Amino acid sequence: MRIHLLLSGLFALAGSLASADEFRVLPYVQNPATDAITVRWLTSSNTPGTVTVETPQGARVFESQPVEATALSYSRFAEEPGGPHPAVPFLHSIRITELTAGTPYQYMVTQGAETHSSTFSTAPNSDQPIRFLVYSDPETEPESSTSPPVDWPVGPGSNRPDGITKYLVDQTIGYRENLKVMQSRAPNFISLVGDLVETGGEQRDWDELWKHNAGDYGWITGSVPILPAIGNHENYAGPGGGYTVEGALYSTAKYLTYFDVPDNGASDPRVHGRYYRIDYGPITLIALDSSDGLPHKSEHDTNHNLEPGAAPDFNPGSEQYAWLEKQLAEAQQRSRFTFVQYHHTAYGSGPHSVPFGNPSFSGQFGIPMRVLQPLFMQYGVDIVFSGHDELMERSLVTGVEMRTDGAECEHQIQYYDSGVGGDGLRGSSANFDNPARQFLVHDDAPEVWEAGRLVSGGKHYGHLEVNVRPDESGKWSVTIEPVHVFPVTDASGAITGWERRIYNDVVTITE
Repeated sequence: MRIHLLLSGLFALAGSLASADEFRVLPYVQNPATDAITVRWLTSSNTPGTVTVETPQGARVFESQPVEATALSYSRFAEEPGGPHPAVPFLHSIRITELTAGTPYQYMVTQGAETHSSTFSTAPNSDQPIRFLVYSDPETEPESSTSPPVDWPVGPGSNRPDGITKYLVDQTIGYRENLKVMQSRAPNFISLVGDLVETGGEQRDWDELWKHNAGDYGWITGSVPILPAIGNHENYAGPGGGYTVEGALYSTAKYLTYFDVPDNGASDPRVHGRYYRIDYGPITLIALDSSDGLPHKSEHDTNHNLEPGAAPDFNPGSEQYAWLEKQLAEAQQRSRFTFVQYHHTAYGSGPHSVPFGNPSFSGQFGIPMRVLQPLFMQYGVDIVFSGHDELMERSLVTGVEMRTDGAECEHQIQYYDSGVGGDGLRGSSANFDNPARQFLVHDDAPEVWEAGRLVSGGKHYGHLEVNVRPDESGKWSVTIEPVHVFPVTDASGAITGWERRIYNDVVTITE
């Protein structure tokens, strides 16, 4: 992995020497398989480009067929700030096939006079260790650079000096430093579990997301694929469109344009890409769409603002539910570990975990997702990754798994809210307590200050690092580390650097 990261850095430097006039989004990789991967980029013109992949048999060259990305338009419902805006870009997407499992490849994208180079790796076989990272809720928007830093609630046990109520940096810097740490870990892939942008219907917010991931601020996706899950913000069109069916479909069309994921075979083509399964090395990862539930505005509905018909239902009897059970059954047979990701956390302590009927009910809560808990137990799901409450929290639920040989055994599922990607740094809600909670940063990692300097603790931007690997005896395990990107300060409180730190809640799951 160190070699992979070094090559990526060298080629990124080479690419950065070229002008950036032609590319609207730099080349990024998607949908990794053992024998294939997708390379995508966006440009201002419809001129074809080329991808050159170096293989042991020699260079392979592929020419793109750019398609006008009509979904990536500006100002559908209301004029977006910051204009005049550029024209709709063109999407280039090439599926590179006939590759070897678990192998790094150098590739180069040429578009006009510009060239950008990096490396990608195919998915490994099931006997290889992997590392991946999980986060959610970056909620990018241009205002992240110009607005004040977010509110920074103080947790119990903290000795924070009086008067400090805002975080130490703005959201743009927080997200950027978080991504820098992620890239230094050379992961196989990144799970981005919803609320990628602040307003799904505003194109400028998507431009900001890619500025971080494949643009001016960084280029992590040039070598590391994102495996996304759709969040409530991706369904929100903003002023004029809101959560109407028309607005939500317009917004989610942008999400679906950017990402290439395995086909789910849904009967409605508009649902393709909204949930999917990927087998990667020793694991299966299943991404679900938790956007909405039926009946509308009931205790089974995750978003009481979203109009019916805008998103697929997830409750028993729905097409997504039937699809999920089939994938779980296959994963139990195929993989050492099964992970599920969706945006609305089922077990949480934040404002979106206040129950239906409570005076502080937000109208957008994750508790309805508990309807999937029996399936998860039956088929031995190991971890569920979510966000939405914008906390770093772990919950534990115990039940019974039905093994493939018919035997029943006690089973535990770890639930995570990893909503500290780059937006809010909320505290827990005063109106509801999560009975399944095992660790909550806000309560369990108090800040320690000395002479005006933050020494340790506190809630910060971060992510989860997940390592899946065998020990010397061949026994496999999953280790989950809650990572925070810690701002190092001097005696005056000025930030002098950043450190990767781990909260005291490392969890290991054995096969």
